[in-house]
Amino acid sequence: MQVNAIEKEGETVDEALQYALDELETDLESVEYSVLDEGSPSEEDAEGKPALVRVWRKNPDEVALAKSALSQILASLDMQAELELKYNWDDNSLNINISSDDAGILIGRQGQTLDALQYLIQLVVNSKDVNIVLDVANYRERHKAHLIEVAEGIAERVLRRRRRITLKPMDARDRKIIHEAIKPFPELSSSSVGVEPNRRVVVSLKRADYSSDRSSERGERGERGERGDRNGDRGGRSRYRHSRHRYQHR
Repeated sequence: MQVNAIEKEGETVDEALQYALDELETDLESVEYSVLDEGSPSEEDAEGKPALVRVWRKNPDEVALAKSALSQILASLDMQAELELKYNWDDNSLNINISSDDAGILIGRQGQTLDALQYLIQLVVNSKDVNIVLDVANYRERHKAHLIEVAEGIAERVLRRRRRITLKPMDARDRKIIHEAIKPFPELSSSSVGVEPNRRVVVSLKRADYSSDRSSERGERGERGERGDRNGDRGGRSRYRHSRHRYQHR
């Protein structure tokens, strides 16, 4: 069944088709359709049967262009692969999933090869209206699930220890996943610090009480200062006695 297809009934095929166009808020040139049942008119001794059509939007030209470009790249690398393309009209994104025995090579270290390949296809398509999302063997979904698990573990540690935690450097996409995963924890907040490529996520308490830490730090500094004063006093008195002793001998 075609993606985002709808089925509509009508007394005639044209009427059913018009109902579908009205729901999709588009025109006939922007869709494709198939007639599932032409229907039959009512007769004196028999009730009529409505016509039934299935209608779906035509894919943008960028879909065919992206598929062709990616197929050529994989062929030039001598890689056998199957492509599954799905265009999402809600956010104008083209999701492409590659199934291949060379999945590990296409993904690369920490997904770097996959990201580079996705960027290349985006350049080929050269459209601001269509966002390419390239995946291999559902790596991105598995990676997202792993990051969410990491974020939840960090959140529990922050709540337990009552101290902020800074994560390792991440790219913007991974940081966004971490931020979204922290949102369900009402006591916590997350922010990004640093400069690319070393930008990191910091997870902390919204109302952190660091007064005890500051008090202990002030106490330590006070002790050190007090010891310094006592040592200074002894040193001063010693220098004074020494100077007076030299003056009396003169």
